[in-house]
Amino acid sequence: MILRPLARAAGVMAAVTLASVAFLTVTEAKVKVHAKRDEAFNFRGLRTWAWHSEGAGEVKMMLTPDDDPAAMQARFEPVIKDAVARELTARQLVAAPEGQTPDVYVMYYVLISTNTNRSVIGQNVTAEMAWSVPMFMQSTQGFEIFEEGSLILDVSSPATRSLVWRGVAQAKIDRERTPTQRDARLRDAIASLIEKFPKS
Repeated sequence: MILRPLARAAGVMAAVTLASVAFLTVTEAKVKVHAKRDEAFNFRGLRTWAWHSEGAGEVKMMLTPDDDPAAMQARFEPVIKDAVARELTARQLVAAPEGQTPDVYVMYYVLISTNTNRSVIGQNVTAEMAWSVPMFMQSTQGFEIFEEGSLILDVSSPATRSLVWRGVAQAKIDRERTPTQRDARLRDAIASLIEKFPKS
């Protein structure tokens, strides 16, 4: 098993290990998207999915004492749920009927936090001074503190009670974006994530 569980929901074990993740309002900079899967799990034949009965997901904010994760979740969860359902349908997965155990469960996690970017003189110079570049002490030339976010999508198996796939989208946050722009960027990120989900 290459994936570690993130949280407990509907009988599926998971533990949240989020670092610099959240993704609600992002800049034009490219969104970093990556995914991991359990190589031992057979994705072929998957037909149905469902959100966990204990909740579709969770929002964590780590910026100020006045953070309101509940309000943020109320604002963005409908967008996330609609986009995930749309993209999974495009991947030939349908929502399981009420009361029926699905082939896989889906959960999302969002965390808003801060990150830093530091640049120093010589950070890209190799150890071998082939061009006789004079030796010099490294010193910081640029230091940026910014809000960063990621959206995590976890897919777990009710049969094995384990996480079988995780997708993460990360980007800087730009609070100058309009609500419409934020929603569109979030939907694009979800589409990019689910594009990496193994075909059934």
